[in-house]
Amino acid sequence: MGALFRLLTMRPYEAGNHMITSSNLKSAVSKHVPYPLIEMSRRVAYFGLTHQCYVCGARVRRLLPQGYGYPVLERLQVVGGMYKSDDRCPVCHAGERDRLVKFYLDRHVLNSPDRNFTVVHIAPEKGLTKYFRSKPGIRYRLGDIEPQRYRHSTEVQKMNLLEIPLESGSVDVFICNHVLEHIVDDLSAMREINRVLAPKGIAILQVPISLRLEETAEGDGTESEDEKLRRFGQRDHVRIYNEDGYRARLETAGFQIEYYNPFLDDEVAAAQCRLNPFELLHVCRRDEGRKR
Repeated sequence: MGALFRLLTMRPYEAGNHMITSSNLKSAVSKHVPYPLIEMSRRVAYFGLTHQCYVCGARVRRLLPQGYGYPVLERLQVVGGMYKSDDRCPVCHAGERDRLVKFYLDRHVLNSPDRNFTVVHIAPEKGLTKYFRSKPGIRYRLGDIEPQRYRHSTEVQKMNLLEIPLESGSVDVFICNHVLEHIVDDLSAMREINRVLAPKGIAILQVPISLRLEETAEGDGTESEDEKLRRFGQRDHVRIYNEDGYRARLETAGFQIEYYNPFLDDEVAAAQCRLNPFELLHVCRRDEGRKR
């Protein structure tokens, strides 16, 4: 067990003429270790009383870095992309965005004793998956374009946001965070999400948003990985949104947008949860006044 802890928490080191990193070692090891054992190992390896994760409840001695710190993300002040040295839970990997989603749902959606909801979770984060599964009465579906890459759940269904395999009006809560910036035809994906959303349903659709761009910066998907990294801050991103451009695109897709500011809701609790004062939650509902 001690060797496993070391493999799951080690830093890069040299072995002969080859660089072995903790990342590829963890990947190799995790393929042969049941995920509950990996989670338990993390809880033991990082145990401490300094922090308690708001999402999974783990008590840990320190938080891990979040974000990449690439020049374009820092220069354009991209909320959801800038580097933070101590933000991510080492057990469930929840960061400030996951905490924000839970903060809102706890207070305004899943606080009712009648939780007979259908929840669809795209690119499901580990901590939020655990959170949803703890809620009785929820029909929970997980989806991703590459379901095989998930270790924390064997129930991830293959879902392409350009053609969602769900009935129209069938989803009460649709969670899709940091996905749309990967999709060239993001407007079609937004329209598909709108289609499957129930009349009184909500979609939480967070994306990286620049505080400095006057309009959304995007490519056509043909750029090289290095060019995408230079322009958009990640090798598989095709744009960086600005707020006005993102809102206009959501409205074109048939949504009404409510901006949720947790600090206006409960400033003390939001600060205790280490939420980002610059990140507003985009709560999207079907605009029933629009011709569908």
